[in-house]
Order: sequence, then structure tokens, then C-alpha cells
Amino acid sequence: MSLTTAPRGTYDLMPNEALAWQWMEMIIREVFISYGYGEIRTPIFEHTELFLRGIGETTDIVEKEMYTFIDKGGRSISLRPEGTAPVVRAYIEHKLHGQGGTTKLFYLGPMFRQERPQAGRFRQFHQFGVELLGEEAPLADAEVILLAHDLYQKLGLTELEIYLNSVGCQHCRQKYKEALISCLWDSSAELCSTCQLRLERNPLRLLDCKNASCQKITSQLPSIHDYLCQACQDHFSQVIGFLDQVKVKYEITPR
Repeated sequence: MSLTTAPRGTYDLMPNEALAWQWMEMIIREVFISYGYGEIRTPIFEHTELFLRGIGETTDIVEKEMYTFIDKGGRSISLRPEGTAPVVRAYIEHKLHGQGGTTKLFYLGPMFRQERPQAGRFRQFHQFGVELLGEEAPLADAEVILLAHDLYQKLGLTELEIYLNSVGCQHCRQKYKEALISCLWDSSAELCSTCQLRLERNPLRLLDCKNASCQKITSQLPSIHDYLCQACQDHFSQVIGFLDQVKVKYEITPR
């Protein structure tokens, strides 16, 4: 350890680099505000239980990557690894849900994950995002996709591709999870050790695996679209219909 070296997985943002960040943050705020979103700034640490419930106890973030400690009051505290759970906590705490209508919030700030540092991945990193709360209509989903498209265009990232899918409602997801278990159970020994555990605890996570052998197996799985109820099929069709109207290009992925 050197007292004159930043901790592993972190970096200093020097003045010339900070100028570029300031420009990018200005564009992000301008676009989000133009869509009617207001900025929210939450603490960089929260009660650990918030992330256990909000992200899920079986996720890699919770199991492997959170910076968690016990404070002097004996409370388990974690540095925020992502922005959604704190925003939803604030939404509930400040009773924004009781005001009726839609609440549009955006966040921008540092997050923390204790993962192996590598090119483009750090233990302290910056994340921005939006949360559209209190609205389940297809137009709301389409708006968030259009917002992201417009933002990246204004940032000069014009070659990005948009991939769309739907995980459906709670009942659709449960049916698909059962289908995944049924399809993979006999060949589970061919999965990596992490995916073998995921198959029992959270089978949808198998679709995230970067292991080549696991990807070969999961590429043969049925599409989640085959398990969507009619209401969820209609919802997804309306989302892509809105995107077609505003000429946003996308590709639908089967799983």
C-alpha cells in the first residue's frame, strides 16, 4: 500500500478530464430535464437490507460485489452499487407515490462495486439513469427507450444498437423460469459452477453468463416471447409500435 497512490480500482479525475465530464453531465441533465425528469441526489450509502431486497440476494452484486460494513451503531451499511434502489426508497420515504400521477426522476453520481478492476471497469464508477414511477402504460417504456436514444445521439454515440425484449409480468416470468429449469436440468452438469447454482436459485440469470459453453447451451433455449400472456404480448407490441412511429431502429432478441 502506498499513501500516494489511489486505492486499487479507483482513479483521480484531473482538470483536463473533468472538463469533458462536465460537458457530458451538462448534456445528460439537459436531455433528462427536457423529458420532464427532475434530478434526485441520494446518499452514497444505504442500509444493506435495501439492496438485499431491491437488487436480490442471489445476484452477483449482492453476493460478491458490495462494499458493506458495520457502523458504530451496529447497523449494516453498504455503499450504493447502483442507483435504482435508493431512488425507489426516496420515492416511498417522501410519499411521492401518494401525490398521484407519474413521477419522473433522474440520478447521476458515483457507485461502488468490489469487482476485479480491468479495462473500463473500476470499483468506483459513475452511473446515470432515469426512473419513471407510477405509470405502467406501454408509452412509458417507449419514452425511456426514446430518451436513451436521443441522449446517446447528442453525446455523439450514433452507432449504438438497441436490443429489445420483454420479461413479461410476474406470472409470465414464473412460467419461463419453470421452462428453463425443465430444459436445463438434465444437462446442468455441463453448465459452469455459477450457473449450476443459478439454475436452482434464479434461472433467469443463466442468460447473463459470459461463459462460452453456457452461452452455447442457453442459445438453444426457448424464447421468453413464447411464454408471454396476451396482455404482455399486447404491451410489448405497443412499445415497438410507438418506436416505429418515431423511427427508432431496434432489434428484438429472443432471450
